[in-house]
Amino acid sequence: MNHVIIEAVNTLEQFGWTEKNQLEWDTLAFDDLQPARVIADFGTSLKIALPEVVSAELSGKLAHYKSRDDAPKVGDWVAVRVTDNGPATIESVVFRANEIARKVAGKQVLKQVVATNIDIAFLLLALDNDFSAERLKRFLYQLSINDIEAVIVLNKADKTDDIPSYIAQLELFEQPIIVSVATEGKGVDEIAAHIKPGRTAILLGSSGVGKSTLTNKLLGRDAQRTNIVRASDSTGQHTTVHRELFILPNGGLLVDTPGIRELQLWGTEEDLEANFTDIMDLATHCEFTNCRHGKEHGCAIQAALKNGTLDKNHYANYLKMKDELTKLATKTTEAIRQGKNRARNYNKSRNAEKRFDMLEDEEE
Repeated sequence: MNHVIIEAVNTLEQFGWTEKNQLEWDTLAFDDLQPARVIADFGTSLKIALPEVVSAELSGKLAHYKSRDDAPKVGDWVAVRVTDNGPATIESVVFRANEIARKVAGKQVLKQVVATNIDIAFLLLALDNDFSAERLKRFLYQLSINDIEAVIVLNKADKTDDIPSYIAQLELFEQPIIVSVATEGKGVDEIAAHIKPGRTAILLGSSGVGKSTLTNKLLGRDAQRTNIVRASDSTGQHTTVHRELFILPNGGLLVDTPGIRELQLWGTEEDLEANFTDIMDLATHCEFTNCRHGKEHGCAIQAALKNGTLDKNHYANYLKMKDELTKLATKTTEAIRQGKNRARNYNKSRNAEKRFDMLEDEEE
């Protein structure tokens, strides 16, 4: 069976391949493999750019990885084996400069990689019931630990008469802000101007915030299905059901993903401190170095909260995120310990079986 070519392009550079990638690829000396980029993930199958776009499957090694993080994600550069009588086979992930990740929902301590090799992320907030500065900070945290540029997009600006009040709530974040009405095309050119040829961008936000509509406007065609958002609670259904990378008319690259209803953090407390430098700076002015920032005498943070120089909601958000990451670290440590115990018990069991087999052989 021959490759199923879905669409054709001219060069791999159109998908973000650089001279640096080529130099690194040459050092790998894969004589029988080709570089490609993963551009769509349908769960059971992938699309890759060789640069011609073909369907691909995972090699046996990749398919049986215990960690889902090791499997190719949209945006990854991979080494691919191409034959004349079957689908392309992805042998390994070769370049992953960064990743956007989160903890999976529920009690499991697992990381879910949303996309990789991202240059710039547009964080969409709708100016209706979706607006949440607290959720925005969580997204900014996940982007900052991977050095991904962030731009805030306030979509559905036609839903309010007081845009300045929303912008005022975001001044603390010190990020570029674009006001848009995706359905009318307002703000689309400003967004596109940030996505230079060869750069990979991603749209992030809740379901119903307008990501699919904005994707269609940026592409200049209806590539993604859109749904009507419920007026009662400003909630939309997931119109994007898989992750896919598109080439924009200006040569930029755009990853569209399903809406994220809940962003559970994945990272460390040290990374968090780098995102709340104002609070960390205040802590250095506490009278005692071991100040817990509660009722201790001379606490600079409590003083700032009382005089209003430190926003109470901002500090509460920091404490909430810190608590979440502390619990994540504890659960991760426990999961590692349990995994080692299971491996140790398994090895003991295998060794016992081997000794039993050797005794039987001696008796015979």
